[in-house]
Amino acid sequence: MRFHLRSIGTSPDRRPTMPQEEVGWIGANRRPFSDFAVGSLVPVVFDGYARVLHPAWAGPGVPVRWETVAKWAGRHMHSLAQWDFLFRLKAEPSDPTPFVAHPDTGGLPPGQFAALCDLLATHTSTPDLCFVGVWEGYAWLADSEWSASPTLRLDERTFLVRQGPLDIAPAVGWRASNGVFVIEPPTILWPTDRSWFVASDPDLDSTYIGGSDALIESLMSHPDLEGWRATVDDLV
Repeated sequence: MRFHLRSIGTSPDRRPTMPQEEVGWIGANRRPFSDFAVGSLVPVVFDGYARVLHPAWAGPGVPVRWETVAKWAGRHMHSLAQWDFLFRLKAEPSDPTPFVAHPDTGGLPPGQFAALCDLLATHTSTPDLCFVGVWEGYAWLADSEWSASPTLRLDERTFLVRQGPLDIAPAVGWRASNGVFVIEPPTILWPTDRSWFVASDPDLDSTYIGGSDALIESLMSHPDLEGWRATVDDLV
Protein backbone atom coordinates (compact mmCIF):
# COMPACT_ATOMS: atom_id res chain seq x y z
CA MET A 1 0.00 0.00 0.00
CA ARG A 2 1.19 3.51 -0.66
CA PHE A 3 0.06 7.04 0.03
CA HIS A 4 -0.17 9.91 -2.42
CA LEU A 5 0.00 13.09 -0.41
CA ARG A 6 0.81 16.09 -2.59
CA SER A 7 -0.23 19.48 -1.18
CA ILE A 8 -1.22 18.00 2.14
CA GLY A 9 -3.10 20.20 4.55
CA THR A 10 -3.84 19.56 8.21
CA SER A 11 -7.25 18.58 9.52
CA PRO A 12 -8.44 19.52 13.04
CA ASP A 13 -7.50 16.10 14.36
CA ARG A 14 -4.02 16.51 12.80
CA ARG A 15 -4.56 13.89 10.13
CA PRO A 16 -3.54 15.03 6.63
CA THR A 17 -6.27 15.88 4.13
CA MET A 18 -6.57 14.58 0.59
CA PRO A 19 -5.30 17.00 -2.09
CA GLN A 20 -8.14 18.93 -3.73
CA GLU A 21 -6.80 18.30 -7.22
CA GLU A 22 -7.45 14.61 -6.65
CA VAL A 23 -10.73 14.66 -4.72
CA GLY A 24 -12.35 18.05 -5.34
CA TRP A 25 -14.34 16.68 -8.28
CA ILE A 26 -16.26 14.33 -5.95
CA GLY A 27 -17.83 16.90 -3.67
CA ALA A 28 -18.32 19.34 -6.53
CA ASN A 29 -20.42 16.80 -8.43
CA ARG A 30 -22.45 15.20 -5.65
CA ARG A 31 -25.91 16.36 -4.66
CA PRO A 32 -26.59 17.42 -1.05
CA PHE A 33 -26.60 14.52 1.40
CA SER A 34 -30.06 15.64 2.56
CA ASP A 35 -31.49 14.69 -0.86
CA PHE A 36 -30.94 11.02 0.12
CA ALA A 37 -30.51 10.17 -3.54
CA VAL A 38 -28.03 8.16 -5.59
CA GLY A 39 -26.52 11.48 -6.63
CA SER A 40 -25.86 12.23 -2.95
CA LEU A 41 -23.43 9.30 -2.87
CA VAL A 42 -22.03 9.02 -6.39
CA PRO A 43 -20.78 12.03 -8.39
CA VAL A 44 -23.22 12.99 -11.14
CA VAL A 45 -20.72 12.70 -14.00
CA PHE A 46 -21.21 9.17 -15.35
CA ASP A 47 -23.04 7.64 -18.30
CA GLY A 48 -24.89 5.13 -16.12
CA TYR A 49 -25.61 4.10 -12.55
CA ALA A 50 -26.45 0.87 -10.76
CA ARG A 51 -27.72 -0.33 -7.42
CA VAL A 52 -26.18 -3.58 -6.17
CA LEU A 53 -28.22 -5.24 -3.42
CA HIS A 54 -26.52 -6.74 -0.38
CA PRO A 55 -27.83 -10.30 -0.07
CA ALA A 56 -29.81 -11.76 2.79
CA TRP A 57 -28.49 -14.99 4.32
CA ALA A 58 -29.80 -18.54 4.45
CA GLY A 59 -26.90 -19.45 6.72
CA PRO A 60 -23.20 -18.57 7.21
CA GLY A 61 -21.77 -17.81 3.79
CA VAL A 62 -25.01 -18.70 1.98
CA PRO A 63 -26.37 -15.58 0.24
CA VAL A 64 -30.01 -15.16 -0.78
CA ARG A 65 -31.10 -12.78 -3.51
CA TRP A 66 -33.79 -10.21 -2.80
CA GLU A 67 -35.69 -11.53 -5.81
CA THR A 68 -35.97 -14.90 -4.08
CA VAL A 69 -37.34 -13.28 -0.93
CA ALA A 70 -39.79 -11.16 -2.94
CA LYS A 71 -41.27 -14.24 -4.61
CA TRP A 72 -41.59 -16.00 -1.26
CA ALA A 73 -43.29 -12.98 0.33
CA GLY A 74 -45.69 -12.51 -2.60
CA ARG A 75 -44.19 -9.16 -3.54
CA HIS A 76 -42.96 -7.55 -6.74
CA MET A 77 -39.24 -6.91 -7.06
CA HIS A 78 -38.15 -3.60 -8.63
CA SER A 79 -35.21 -1.19 -8.70
CA LEU A 80 -36.44 0.90 -5.72
CA ALA A 81 -37.42 -2.04 -3.50
CA GLN A 82 -36.87 -1.54 0.24
CA TRP A 83 -35.89 -4.55 2.30
CA ASP A 84 -37.97 -3.52 5.31
CA PHE A 85 -41.11 -3.91 3.18
CA LEU A 86 -39.92 -6.61 0.80
CA PHE A 87 -39.53 -9.43 3.33
CA ARG A 88 -42.89 -8.87 5.03
CA LEU A 89 -45.45 -11.43 3.91
CA LYS A 90 -48.20 -10.21 1.62
CA ALA A 91 -49.82 -13.66 1.48
CA GLU A 92 -49.41 -16.98 3.27
CA PRO A 93 -46.30 -18.61 1.76
CA SER A 94 -46.26 -22.16 0.48
CA ASP A 95 -42.51 -22.53 1.04
CA PRO A 96 -40.29 -22.18 4.15
CA THR A 97 -38.66 -18.82 4.88
CA PRO A 98 -35.66 -18.59 2.51
CA PHE A 99 -33.47 -16.52 4.83
CA VAL A 100 -32.40 -16.44 8.48
CA ALA A 101 -30.51 -13.12 8.53
CA HIS A 102 -31.13 -9.72 6.97
CA PRO A 103 -28.74 -8.06 4.49
CA ASP A 104 -25.59 -6.46 5.88
CA THR A 105 -25.32 -2.68 5.92
CA GLY A 106 -22.22 -0.63 5.26
CA GLY A 107 -20.93 -2.49 2.22
CA LEU A 108 -21.17 -5.60 0.10
CA PRO A 109 -20.15 -8.86 1.82
CA PRO A 110 -16.59 -9.97 1.03
CA GLY A 111 -17.49 -12.52 -1.65
CA GLN A 112 -19.72 -10.15 -3.59
CA PHE A 113 -17.30 -7.26 -3.15
CA ALA A 114 -14.41 -9.32 -4.50
CA ALA A 115 -16.52 -10.24 -7.54
CA LEU A 116 -17.34 -6.56 -8.04
CA CYS A 117 -13.67 -5.59 -7.88
CA ASP A 118 -12.76 -8.23 -10.48
CA LEU A 119 -15.33 -6.66 -12.78
CA LEU A 120 -14.25 -3.09 -12.03
CA ALA A 121 -10.64 -3.94 -12.89
CA THR A 122 -11.68 -4.58 -16.49
CA HIS A 123 -13.31 -1.15 -16.79
CA THR A 124 -10.43 1.16 -15.82
CA SER A 125 -7.07 2.01 -17.35
CA THR A 126 -5.56 2.47 -13.86
CA PRO A 127 -6.33 -0.69 -11.82
CA ASP A 128 -2.96 -0.24 -10.09
CA LEU A 129 -3.83 3.30 -8.93
CA CYS A 130 -7.10 3.43 -7.01
CA PHE A 131 -8.38 5.33 -3.99
CA VAL A 132 -9.92 3.27 -1.21
CA GLY A 133 -11.95 5.09 1.44
CA VAL A 134 -13.43 3.86 4.72
CA TRP A 135 -15.93 5.79 6.83
CA GLU A 136 -14.03 7.20 9.83
CA GLY A 137 -16.68 6.12 12.36
CA TYR A 138 -15.68 2.45 12.49
CA ALA A 139 -14.12 1.67 15.86
CA TRP A 140 -11.54 -0.73 14.44
CA LEU A 141 -9.81 2.07 12.52
CA ALA A 142 -8.27 3.58 15.66
CA ASP A 143 -5.94 0.62 16.17
CA SER A 144 -5.19 -0.07 12.53
CA GLU A 145 -2.70 1.12 9.92
CA TRP A 146 -5.51 3.32 8.60
CA SER A 147 -5.50 5.59 11.64
CA ALA A 148 -3.05 8.11 10.14
CA SER A 149 -4.51 7.99 6.63
CA PRO A 150 -5.48 11.22 4.84
CA THR A 151 -9.08 12.34 5.24
CA LEU A 152 -11.70 13.16 2.67
CA ARG A 153 -14.47 15.30 4.10
CA LEU A 154 -17.74 15.31 2.20
CA ASP A 155 -21.24 16.44 3.10
CA GLU A 156 -22.12 14.64 6.39
CA ARG A 157 -19.39 12.00 6.02
CA THR A 158 -15.62 11.83 6.50
CA PHE A 159 -13.48 9.03 5.11
CA LEU A 160 -9.95 7.79 5.67
CA VAL A 161 -8.37 7.19 2.26
CA ARG A 162 -5.44 5.16 1.00
CA GLN A 163 -4.12 4.79 -2.52
CA GLY A 164 -2.85 1.62 -4.11
CA PRO A 165 -3.79 -1.15 -6.51
CA LEU A 166 -7.42 -2.24 -6.68
CA ASP A 167 -6.30 -5.50 -5.07
CA ILE A 168 -6.08 -3.82 -1.67
CA ALA A 169 -9.81 -3.02 -1.62
CA PRO A 170 -11.12 -6.56 -0.94
CA ALA A 171 -8.49 -6.98 1.81
CA VAL A 172 -9.53 -4.02 3.99
CA GLY A 173 -10.41 -5.05 7.53
CA TRP A 174 -9.23 -5.69 11.06
CA ARG A 175 -8.00 -8.50 13.26
CA ALA A 176 -10.33 -9.57 16.07
CA SER A 177 -9.14 -10.55 19.55
CA ASN A 178 -9.34 -14.23 18.59
CA GLY A 179 -6.90 -13.64 15.74
CA VAL A 180 -9.48 -13.91 12.97
CA PHE A 181 -9.18 -11.27 10.26
CA VAL A 182 -12.53 -9.58 9.61
CA ILE A 183 -13.09 -8.16 6.12
CA GLU A 184 -14.65 -4.67 6.13
CA PRO A 185 -15.39 -3.57 2.54
CA PRO A 186 -14.53 0.07 1.78
CA THR A 187 -17.26 2.71 1.86
CA ILE A 188 -16.05 4.49 -1.27
CA LEU A 189 -13.75 3.40 -4.08
CA TRP A 190 -12.58 4.94 -7.36
CA PRO A 191 -9.64 4.67 -9.80
CA THR A 192 -7.26 7.48 -10.66
CA ASP A 193 -8.70 7.72 -14.17
CA ARG A 194 -12.17 8.37 -12.62
CA SER A 195 -13.80 5.82 -14.89
CA TRP A 196 -16.16 4.66 -12.13
CA PHE A 197 -17.09 5.37 -8.53
CA VAL A 198 -18.42 2.96 -5.88
CA ALA A 199 -20.25 4.19 -2.77
CA SER A 200 -22.12 2.68 0.11
CA ASP A 201 -22.96 4.04 3.56
CA PRO A 202 -22.93 2.62 7.12
CA ASP A 203 -26.75 2.76 7.12
CA LEU A 204 -27.44 1.25 3.69
CA ASP A 205 -28.08 -2.31 2.50
CA SER A 206 -27.19 -1.44 -1.10
CA THR A 207 -24.05 -0.27 -2.86
CA TYR A 208 -24.24 2.30 -5.68
CA ILE A 209 -21.98 2.56 -8.71
CA GLY A 210 -21.48 5.12 -11.45
CA GLY A 211 -19.59 4.28 -14.62
CA SER A 212 -19.74 3.60 -18.32
CA ASP A 213 -22.75 2.00 -19.97
CA ALA A 214 -20.59 -1.07 -20.62
CA LEU A 215 -19.77 -1.42 -16.91
CA ILE A 216 -23.39 -1.04 -15.86
CA GLU A 217 -24.50 -3.59 -18.45
CA SER A 218 -21.90 -6.04 -17.15
CA LEU A 219 -23.17 -5.54 -13.60
CA MET A 220 -26.71 -6.36 -14.65
CA SER A 221 -25.68 -9.73 -16.04
CA HIS A 222 -23.12 -10.74 -13.39
CA PRO A 223 -24.13 -14.09 -11.83
CA ASP A 224 -22.77 -13.23 -8.37
CA LEU A 225 -24.25 -9.72 -8.10
CA GLU A 226 -27.91 -8.68 -7.87
CA GLY A 227 -27.90 -5.37 -9.68
CA TRP A 228 -30.52 -2.94 -10.93
CA ARG A 229 -30.14 0.11 -13.10
CA ALA A 230 -30.45 3.34 -11.13
CA THR A 231 -30.73 7.05 -11.79
CA VAL A 232 -29.14 9.90 -9.85
CA ASP A 233 -32.63 10.89 -8.64
CA ASP A 234 -33.49 7.51 -7.11
CA LEU A 235 -33.90 7.64 -3.35
CA VAL A 236 -31.46 5.41 -1.49
